[in-house]
Parts: sequence; C-alpha cells; structure tokens
Amino acid sequence: MRSRLTASYLAMTLAIFVMAFLVVAQLRTSKATTSQVQIPTRNVYAMATLLREEREARVKLEGQVADLREQLASYERANTEGRSLAEAMSKELETIRIALGLKAMRGPGLTVRLADPKTQPKGANPVVVTYQDIVAVINELWAAGAEAIAVSGQRVTATTGLSQVGGSVVVNLQRLDGPFDIAAIGDPSTLERALNIRGGLIDGLRALSLNVTITRRDVITVPPYRGTFNFEHAKPAE
Repeated sequence: MRSRLTASYLAMTLAIFVMAFLVVAQLRTSKATTSQVQIPTRNVYAMATLLREEREARVKLEGQVADLREQLASYERANTEGRSLAEAMSKELETIRIALGLKAMRGPGLTVRLADPKTQPKGANPVVVTYQDIVAVINELWAAGAEAIAVSGQRVTATTGLSQVGGSVVVNLQRLDGPFDIAAIGDPSTLERALNIRGGLIDGLRALSLNVTITRRDVITVPPYRGTFNFEHAKPAE
C-alpha cells in the first residue's frame, strides 16, 4: 500500500514538473516571440516617422526652390526690362545729341568756299564776304536737305547766331576770317543743283565779284558743337 502511494506521489510530482516545464517553456517562447515582434515594430514606427519627416523636409525644400526660381525669374525679367529701357534711353539720347549737333557727323556732301575778290574795284567800297552771305548759303543748303553744316569748323545748330565784327564773321561767339568754308552733309547732286539755280543765290554772289567755289565730296566730317546752351528766359513748358 505504501509503495503504491509512493508511486502515485512520484507520478504526480513528475506530472507537475512536466507541466511546470511546459508552462515555463511556453512563457519563455511567448516572451521571446513578443520581444522579437516588438523590436521590428519599433523600427518600423521609427522608420515611418523618419520617412514622414524626410517627406515634409523635401516638400519644404521644394517650396523654397520654387520661391527661389520665381525670384530668379523676376530678377531676370527686371534685368531684361532695365536693359531694354537703358538701351531705348541710350538710343533716344544719341538721337537728341545728333539733333543738337553735339555729335560729329560723317557722310557725303559738298563744300562751298566764299572768298573776297582778288582785286577790288577802284574808287569804290571794298567787296568782302559778310555774315549775311554765309547765312544765305546756309539757308539754301538747309532747304535743299542738308543734314549737318559747319562754317570753317564751327558747327551750325539751332541756336547758332552769326554776326559781323569788322572784317571778321562771328559764329558761335568765335571770330572767323575769310576765306570761309561751308561744309554740308547731304546728297551732293541735290545740294549742288539747289545752289546753282540760274539767277539764284550763287549767281548773285558772283555778280558781286565774290569768289564762290563748290566742290563735291564723297566723305565730309562735320565737327560737333563745342559751346554751351544757356537759357535765361526760356523754360520747359508744363
């Protein structure tokens, strides 16, 4: 009887031990499994968070790049517009300088030399070239289409005044002595025909015994006006 109880006790102890072993083994397996699952899960969450942050940073950088591109395009447009405006203003200024006679001009044309007669008539007032004679020739040249005129190196502009001081002609406040060379840029044949009209100005000057020589030129250089513009009474109109 006792041996039978001992055998039953041993069997129960062994069963409890086996059950305990199985429980411990199961707990260890569950713990290991849980640990193995939790580690990659945390990595996935971390990677997802990093990926989201990287995407947000990329979106922000893309926005900054777009803003910079827009600023660059704006600067390029402003530079192009400013350059175009500067070029237009430069061309307009150049046209104004030409119109005012501030630029030396070059082109075909002719020269007119006015000189006193080599011999003066006896018992009469001497015949000399006057500023009115020069003004008359200049007006004929302007009317014939001359684009630039100079008298003995003095550029004739809209404000140029001619006068007489003794035997000298004053042009741009500069005293000039004869002979006087009038250079005009324009179509040579047209200018020459206008001057040589029969019974016209040149015939009249020659009738006074003045020496008049007209010479066509393939190329003439007319110097710029080197004086100043002074406006004491004239003011820009509003």
